[in-house]
Amino acid sequence: MDVSRRDLLKGGAVLGAGLAVSAGIAAGAAVLPGCTPAPAKPSEAGSDSAAPADSGSGNPNEYYQTGIDWLGTPPEIDEADVTETFDGDIVVCGGGNAGIQAALAASEGGAKVHVLESSSEKYRKVKGRDVGHVNSQWLIDQGFGPYDEGEIVNEFMMRCAGRNNAEIIKRFVYNSGETFDHMISLVNWPDDRIKPVKRSNPDVSPTDPSSMYVPQAAGVLDGPVEYPVAQGGFKTWASTASVVGEISHVIGDESGIESNDYSRFDEVQQFSILKSQDLGAEWHYEQRARSLITDDSGAVVGVYAENADGTYTRYNAAKGVILCTGDFGGNVEMAWALLAEISEFAARAGKGPEDIRAESFCEGDGQKMACWIGGQIEPLPRPILNYYWTGAPWGTVPYIWLNSEGKRFMNEAAVSNAWANSLRQPLGPICTISDSKWFDVLKRGGIELGAPNAGRTEYVTELKEDVDNVPVGDPNGGRCRDSVECERQPHIVYKADTIEELCGFMGFSDEATKEAVASIERYNELCKQGHDADFDKDDKFMSPIDEPPYIGSFFENERWSGVGLVCFAGLLTDGHLQVVDGEGKKIPGLWAAGNCLGGRFGTGYVTPIAGNSIGMAITHGRVAGKVATGQEVR
Repeated sequence: MDVSRRDLLKGGAVLGAGLAVSAGIAAGAAVLPGCTPAPAKPSEAGSDSAAPADSGSGNPNEYYQTGIDWLGTPPEIDEADVTETFDGDIVVCGGGNAGIQAALAASEGGAKVHVLESSSEKYRKVKGRDVGHVNSQWLIDQGFGPYDEGEIVNEFMMRCAGRNNAEIIKRFVYNSGETFDHMISLVNWPDDRIKPVKRSNPDVSPTDPSSMYVPQAAGVLDGPVEYPVAQGGFKTWASTASVVGEISHVIGDESGIESNDYSRFDEVQQFSILKSQDLGAEWHYEQRARSLITDDSGAVVGVYAENADGTYTRYNAAKGVILCTGDFGGNVEMAWALLAEISEFAARAGKGPEDIRAESFCEGDGQKMACWIGGQIEPLPRPILNYYWTGAPWGTVPYIWLNSEGKRFMNEAAVSNAWANSLRQPLGPICTISDSKWFDVLKRGGIELGAPNAGRTEYVTELKEDVDNVPVGDPNGGRCRDSVECERQPHIVYKADTIEELCGFMGFSDEATKEAVASIERYNELCKQGHDADFDKDDKFMSPIDEPPYIGSFFENERWSGVGLVCFAGLLTDGHLQVVDGEGKKIPGLWAAGNCLGGRFGTGYVTPIAGNSIGMAITHGRVAGKVATGQEVR
């Protein structure tokens, strides 16, 4: 089957409809039964209230600076439509990564817990495979740490330009190791109650070294790497558990190599569900949390959940409610209204709300419920999980990057800045170019999300093998497996004896090719001087492009972007995850975790530790469950 480079680009190397990246969340989840909104029921208010609190701030749509009424009004629920009532101490809304750990922690704290999950029990499955965390005994036993926790907290703050909440970051960094160790301590494989993940080996535990490992910088091929690795003014640590199953070198046929990406993390999390149930937690499936119940003082005392038939169940919560309902990337109206940077770029490119839809199916239920009683979503800029690499099998390796005019435009080692910088370039191809020394440069890189890693050295050595086998002078290039995490996505790489020929293969105009040659000549001058006086890229990456064959790969920049996997814009809380109102006052009985929680990523997804999206979800979930039940946390 003949697949052109343009056809390949349509499959995922385009900066447009959202990149399916491995940031600790796997794509491809089934549609969940509880995610489709149902019409609200008119009613008369009861003694407790589910109506919006008067925070004195006026119409929320006014202070969110959008003309779209994304918030609406809460459903008016008549007690006559309540078919069942449950009493308990803690209600956890959402049974994903955060909700599982929140329920477990609250149950361990002696609370009677009810978990409301919108999917059916059959289709309940957490997303994700990479669990970023700090100083677990599991990591330390393998030689990764202990790391300086304050240094990691500061790195998060610097990457987010101070737009995140330092206390929330501390809760993650300080508590993530204990959370991870506790979670995997519950894994007792095999267990007849556990649903194995498709394609996993039921004879091998998901925590076995063959299934769970630590991705490392590719430089380990030459020997030990000292962490943190500094690159482009940022630091990264090898501090991730990748739960991906058995190694697989090639999948597919002559038409291409399919993804090798699958996760066994749900198998791990199922043991935490069972433990919470052993402690008395009750899981209620096909229950979509729709409205918070408050008492006369404004404290949250329960939740109304919608049943599949449109009736309601009431859950009373003596201690309060923990919101773990996920993001709002599946609510296109809400995303279009609140994710201004994304929607503005998309609108300028002639796109609409449906075009930016996230791969998440979540519709912002938790955020809306909190806002209806006075809570607030964090202000702009609102972060998303769309990360950036180059459509090349070497990912974010800091070779020279050229835009469609053949011009260099950034410090290529500052990976956290790459997405925003690239989005602002002219329409057309953005390419990365190197020469026969490409592998030497690759091994000097860090472990940012999207960088080649040697968690499994076979993936890096196979990348080298594939690139070495690309024919020189073939305008069709050659397919190469990447070594970015475990995905093994195919990419087209081109080789040529001249820069001019290479640029022609990648679709550059004659004028852009001339500019590209000039840019590379300038780059080579800077390399010989030993310092990047143009963009201050790390000296260790300044390798002259002067030894053919020259290699390159590219992607199409369409100057717009989808949300990606999920959005991270969550609720404002205090440092212990308790939701606050417009005056910064805590709303009694209400906490948030997972993608309901704001204050984590500020300007966008950042990865001093790969997989920190999942790591934060499980850690903040556990922290919320402990705090809500009076347990101590660091």
